[in-house]
Amino acid sequence: MSVNYIPRVTQLDAVQLDSQLEELFKQLLFEVTKYIEPRYIQPILPELELLIRTWIFKYSVYDTRSTFGQQMLSLNYKTDYFTRSKLFWYFGYTVGLKYLRERAIYSFTSNTRIQNIVNKLETFQLIADILNFCRFIQTGKYPQLIDFILGIQLSAESLTREDLTDLSWTRELLWHNFIELLGTTISLINIFGLRTKLSGMLKYVWWRQHVKSSGTMAVPVMTLQTVCASCENPPVLPHTMGCSHIFCYYCIVANKTADSDYACPKCYYNGKDVKKYVKT
Repeated sequence: MSVNYIPRVTQLDAVQLDSQLEELFKQLLFEVTKYIEPRYIQPILPELELLIRTWIFKYSVYDTRSTFGQQMLSLNYKTDYFTRSKLFWYFGYTVGLKYLRERAIYSFTSNTRIQNIVNKLETFQLIADILNFCRFIQTGKYPQLIDFILGIQLSAESLTREDLTDLSWTRELLWHNFIELLGTTISLINIFGLRTKLSGMLKYVWWRQHVKSSGTMAVPVMTLQTVCASCENPPVLPHTMGCSHIFCYYCIVANKTADSDYACPKCYYNGKDVKKYVKT
């Protein structure tokens, strides 16, 4: 008799086991080839990893319709949903796309256009994984994006690690994955750009008067009490951008690099011409 409900923690644990197994094979490969000069190994490293993933796929999903991690936890994909065509799509997504990405990175390192395309595709995939994880937390089905895309479900005759279904274990693992999700999401946000947009919105709020400086150039004056308009410490290598305030060189350059529309946090003047401060 099959189990109707598979705890989320067990499904996530199977995914983690699969990742750790792949890393274990990679470590063994590096250990075997550590005495070979890197110039012989590095050019074919994507192909070696492709062989490892293909071998894992062949003797797990292809033969038994379940990954090694799922087998350890007595899980398997429902064969009624896992047709042969879906099997090839599964291989293409989990193995083929990783190989193409790694080969593009190795072969076209100096090609900025291709690298940008790869980065954008990775970003889209990451966003899709985040959305799928949120859906999985709510429904408890399809822990991986490819499972949801192909509509392949998990089943289990019995759960060999029933101790992991305890609420405390479930809460701990879900919290761990949530922290990783939160960190990944924050890394995708342009904090400087978001701050600028929020500051622009605040000018319509009654409790804050947001006044932009005029477009005329103001003459900055530096004294012993002058502090950087960004970090509020004595300016290091003082620079200006057209308003009456002074910045550290690294503060203004870092902010302008991250957000070309960065405005002075004191007077909201958006100067484009960053210059070294010269005392008159």
